[in-house]
Amino acid sequence: MLAVFLSVAGANAVSAAETWHRADSHHFTIYSDGSAGQLEDFTHEVEKFDALLRMIFSRPAKDDPAKLTIYLLRNSNAVDALHKGAAGFYSVRLGQTFAVGNREFGGDRTDLSGKRVLFHEYAHHFMFHNFAIPAPAWFVEGFAEYVSTAEFKRNGDWTFGFPAHHRAYSVQNGPNIPIERLLSDTYSGMNGAETSAFYGWAWALTHMLYSDPDERGNQIMRYLRDINSGMDNLAAAEKNFGDLGELERSLRGYVRKSMGYSKSDKSIPYRDAITVTTLDDQASELVELTLDRLASPEPMKVRERLVRFAAERNSALAWLQLAELDYRLAHRSEGEAEPSYDFTAAQGSIDRALAIDPDLARAHVLNGRILLEPFDHGEEADEADESLWGEARASFLAANRLDPRDPLALYLYAQTFQRTGERDAMVGPALETAFGFRPESTEFRSALAMHYASEGRYDSAIALLKIIANNPHSDNRSAKDAIARLEQAKAGGGPVPVGAIAIESEEDEEESGASTKAG
Repeated sequence: MLAVFLSVAGANAVSAAETWHRADSHHFTIYSDGSAGQLEDFTHEVEKFDALLRMIFSRPAKDDPAKLTIYLLRNSNAVDALHKGAAGFYSVRLGQTFAVGNREFGGDRTDLSGKRVLFHEYAHHFMFHNFAIPAPAWFVEGFAEYVSTAEFKRNGDWTFGFPAHHRAYSVQNGPNIPIERLLSDTYSGMNGAETSAFYGWAWALTHMLYSDPDERGNQIMRYLRDINSGMDNLAAAEKNFGDLGELERSLRGYVRKSMGYSKSDKSIPYRDAITVTTLDDQASELVELTLDRLASPEPMKVRERLVRFAAERNSALAWLQLAELDYRLAHRSEGEAEPSYDFTAAQGSIDRALAIDPDLARAHVLNGRILLEPFDHGEEADEADESLWGEARASFLAANRLDPRDPLALYLYAQTFQRTGERDAMVGPALETAFGFRPESTEFRSALAMHYASEGRYDSAIALLKIIANNPHSDNRSAKDAIARLEQAKAGGGPVPVGAIAIESEEDEEESGASTKAG
């Protein structure tokens, strides 16, 4: 899931001469090219934010969670150089989830500060990892906006639910969004002003419903349960929120009056063990190259820098980064030309990386992926050597032994059986473990849904796909089509054909393939 916020101007890309710091905490790995002290303070704040969300929404922390990687850049202009028009973004790709934010934390509560942007993005991540019930677009965005204004003081005081004043203009002066459209639509296809108004009214409705002194959001949970049990969206809203005309009148009145918020002087218990490390020149440059490899709009320029860095440093990680980039570029069309599908350069870099460090798990993962490429490309697939399936599985298992916490190796191993139609006892556990680490991944979610469907567990498969179908940041038609096929199979008791759950791949999509800009 991805949400981005408008920045004020473009700027140069990340400088290649900065000293970076790394903070490690219970839920996060955060890199910053600013001061160590500022990074430590911010890491404490995001851990407090996570703890506050868990306290308010009764979600216990895991002892060993999958950490989110965050990159903190100097300002919104530096982020804009990576993702046009963005002051911060959250990206979910196959095997890689990360967020990019900026360190412009100053200003009053009304400004769209870097901290506010990252809190919004983390709210999406938190929802994926902690709420199993699919939610419609208005609540996905309304929830993120509602919680993103949380503030924490050094003395332990905190506030929650403070009005999102940066949404005031779009609510008061933007296009009208009728309540029926707000509740049942996504902002796909809306223009910029309509999208801003959608965000604004989604936040206002969420704030109003959570501020009800009698309900405190309980009706939201009943509403979500009803729509996920099959009730029509508007019927569920009317059942739980009352007459829609009256709801709209109440909402219009609510935004014209002073809104309350929660405030406390009791410190929030949180996982406060944080380690900050100053990276040396080589590690700092590799962090920058990694981020640029993931997000830069000019991959060929990044490649030039990676080639030079890998040759000079002869670093296994640098050769792996170059291999990852060359693998991506081999799938990329240039102008009208077809992708090359030539993985010679990528394979050469993998071999160099493994010669330096045979225990580099992701190098084994990428090696396995390249082995399977012949099965993906037209006429080549008919002539591909079937023994490559076994060789690829061996690579994925080697990666899993080296790094049992990497969900990508587990997912790809299970995929080899799903793609060939073979049965294997490890497929289910592998997909469930991968999904448990990264429930935000469309690929992992749809693969697990396919597995459940193959076992006749249609309700479990449909529940997983509803999250994708309700995602306001992506084209969800394929998920809706898959759900319809599963409903038919469930009603008829017949098997689900191979490929019935065909959700668009995240691989090589820029920032999850659907960047929606909201002002």
